[in-house]
Amino acid sequence: MIKNFFVNNVTFRKQDLGEGLIVSGEIANKTGKNFQSVVFRIVIFVKNKSLPAGRTLLTINGFSTGQVRVFEKKMEDLAYNEVINSITNCEILVESAY
Repeated sequence: MIKNFFVNNVTFRKQDLGEGLIVSGEIANKTGKNFQSVVFRIVIFVKNKSLPAGRTLLTINGFSTGQVRVFEKKMEDLAYNEVINSITNCEILVESAY
């Protein structure tokens, strides 16, 4: 498992055209290594459900050590109005890196 990626300032908003949920924030690479590509898994949990409500992959290319990257990703399977008041957790985990 790769450690020392730090996620900050995660926010949720409605997409401009449509009903989808957009997740945005910042990820800092404090690993001490440069990566050509890093894939993160974003998982959204909501109240009263034991399984995740939605998940997607986020790829960041050219991620150098010490760099902070801003991200924005649409959650294809979640409608903003249906989940915004019930989100309990958003996990962003490293899936793979090279």
